[in-house]
Amino acid sequence: MICAAGASRRMAPDDKLMLPIHGRSLLRHLAERVLEVCVPTVVALPPEPHPRWQTLEDLPLRRVSYPDSAEGLSGTLRAAVADLPDTVSHLCVVLADLPQIAPSDFIELFEEWRLHSDCLIWRSLSPDGKPAHPTLFHRDTFSAFSHISGDDGAKPVIAKFKSALHEFSSARGGGSYDIDTPQDYQTYLDSQS
Repeated sequence: MICAAGASRRMAPDDKLMLPIHGRSLLRHLAERVLEVCVPTVVALPPEPHPRWQTLEDLPLRRVSYPDSAEGLSGTLRAAVADLPDTVSHLCVVLADLPQIAPSDFIELFEEWRLHSDCLIWRSLSPDGKPAHPTLFHRDTFSAFSHISGDDGAKPVIAKFKSALHEFSSARGGGSYDIDTPQDYQTYLDSQS
C-alpha cells in the first residue's frame, strides 16, 4: 500500500508528489521502485481528477480513493485495511514521499519477516534508530486499524502490538528520508549532484 492521498500542505503551492525526481514525478519514481519487488500494489490517491492519477495511469497497480483520506493518514489506512480481501495475510505500508527507497529496502524487510515470523509487525529503523519505512503488518493486527483516527497513521496499532513488534536497523536507510518542505526537496537535489 502506497499512501499518496495527502494534501502536501507544507509544500504549497507545489504538490510534493509531483515534483520531478530522476526525470519523473516523485510518486511515479516511488511506485516504479515498489513494482520492482513484484508484489500486488495499491496506491491511495486524492479523488479524481488529480494529476497523481495520471502520473500512474500506465503502471500495473490499483489506484483507489477513499473518502476517509480527507481525515489524514489514519483515515487512509483505516479504509485501506477495511478494503483488503480476506485472502490477504500481510500488508506492507510505505509513504509516497521517500525518494531514496529502493527494492532492496523491501527485500530486507521481507527477509526480516521470514527470520522473525513469530512477530506481528516488522519495521525498519533509520541509521540513527528512528522509525522508517516500509512497515509490514500481519493480518492479526488488521482489526486494530478500525479504531485509528487523525494523522497519526499506524502509530496506535504499533503501540498496541508493541510486544509483537520486530524492529531492525536498515542497511541502506532508504525509507528514512522524506520530502515534506521545499528545503527537503532542495537538500535531496543537492545530494544527487
